[in-house]
Amino acid sequence: MSGGYILDHTAVRALAHGSIYMAARVFRSVETAQPLYVPALCLTQGLAESALADVRQQIEAAFAAPSFVFRPLDELGCWAVAQIAAERAVDTATAHAAHLGLSTGLPVLTSAAASYKQVDARVETESVP
Repeated sequence: MSGGYILDHTAVRALAHGSIYMAARVFRSVETAQPLYVPALCLTQGLAESALADVRQQIEAAFAAPSFVFRPLDELGCWAVAQIAAERAVDTATAHAAHLGLSTGLPVLTSAAASYKQVDARVETESVP
């Protein structure tokens, strides 16, 4: 393993709440190409703990559905996503979804289809109204 950090749910929650330390850690990790590993369960719990009270219950119920499959990135995938984001001028979440769409052939559900066409015209999208 090449170093880096693992973010648990409390770190994800701190990042979601605007922690200056976490923002600086992310910035520094980007500058030094240091991976930040986020286990899927830590991501979902951290986000659920950060969600506004009026939508938290719906988010927790949705993520509890057995149909969700969280797709982590290995190190090569991480660098591929970073390259897509930099070269196509899109955010990393869009780059990650596009990377997954290209590798699986599955359509991306989105309300920002133009961003995916900016990445690669082969990324199939389906609009979310």
